[in-house]
Amino acid sequence: MMMKLSVRARIFALGFLGVSLTASGLAFAQSFAPVVVVNDQIITGYDVEQRARLIAVTSGSSPSQEAALEALIEDTLRLQAAQRAGIDPTNEQVRAGFDEISRRNNRDPEQMRSGLLSEGITTEALDSQIKSEVAWRQLILRRFANRVRISDSDVDAMVEPESDAKPGEPEYLLAEMRFPIGPGGEAAAKNVARQTIAQLGRGERFTVLARQISSGPTAVAGGDLGWVAQSSLSDIARPIVAAMNVDRVSAPFVDGTDVVIYGLREIRIGGERGKTSFKLAQLVVGVPTGSSQQTADAALARANAVRGEIGNCQDVLDRAPNFLDISGDLGDIELSVLPGPVREAVARLDVGGITQPVRSNDGFHVIVVCDKKSDGPSEEVLRERASSQLRSQRLERYARGFLRELKREAVIDRR
Repeated sequence: MMMKLSVRARIFALGFLGVSLTASGLAFAQSFAPVVVVNDQIITGYDVEQRARLIAVTSGSSPSQEAALEALIEDTLRLQAAQRAGIDPTNEQVRAGFDEISRRNNRDPEQMRSGLLSEGITTEALDSQIKSEVAWRQLILRRFANRVRISDSDVDAMVEPESDAKPGEPEYLLAEMRFPIGPGGEAAAKNVARQTIAQLGRGERFTVLARQISSGPTAVAGGDLGWVAQSSLSDIARPIVAAMNVDRVSAPFVDGTDVVIYGLREIRIGGERGKTSFKLAQLVVGVPTGSSQQTADAALARANAVRGEIGNCQDVLDRAPNFLDISGDLGDIELSVLPGPVREAVARLDVGGITQPVRSNDGFHVIVVCDKKSDGPSEEVLRERASSQLRSQRLERYARGFLRELKREAVIDRR
């Protein structure tokens, strides 16, 4: 989960929120007086107000004046550096940059532009931000592309990363954000985490937010933890991750001295490549809602008994009419979409394996693995993806270092 070097969607990565913005609500005066001069280029109070408005509309939060100003200073430095190198994006290139962002966020470009303009954001402010991003991308590629070297061993390490997972053990492709429990206590840290989850729900990218606000050592990598074996998770995190579905974010939880949220990107089985799917069949001994413990115990005993009577999927199909009506063939199901308890029970089984009874709201499930297959991308595709990702990561590091250098050398006069 990393930030791509392509035109960034930092402030556009969501649909419109219907945020009502007024001059008083932004707390920035619409002044044309200079606020800061960056290498003789003036940034006015009105420029700051427009950038703050743009950030507010696209993130759903009210930025500080300093945050909006800092974003403008960085954009100014980027564009100045690009123009010194003879790079000055055309109107067509700026438009294409905006269209790219829109499509990446499943938005129609014209509708997205109209929505932003309807919130009081000027065309000049919008295009100025996009222009700096397009110019910066071109400059970074021109300046650093030849320095990036991706070796076969680099790609090997990414395509087949070392893993502590045992054969058959679930592995999770995770990202994290950590919020330290400070003077405000656990409640304050959880509140920050919940606000962050709300931003994700509005379309903000996990990687971008992790870099901005996570306190963990993975923040610089956008929170990326890579593939983590189930057994490597903490005792607190293990059941939380096991119950998660792919492309979802966990509720905040306390782990050590931090409040943590996890994002789950993918699940796989240790020793296997690609997505694993199972052809399953089940018998379900029903337990009506509100049943007594005695009734539940009797249902569990029946589930254990039938488990000893079946040996394959045909046995399940033959007996299915005598059990709850959701019994029978479940078809082909990817491991990643199975409910947590079922996933845990099924993941380590080979074809013909039978789970212990698994409890659900319906009753006790006895599940048989009829077939199992892994359907991953080809070796060539995996290597191409890994090479592209590594290239983007290294160019991004160069870009961050170059921007720090520009800031050190710039004459920035704050008024």
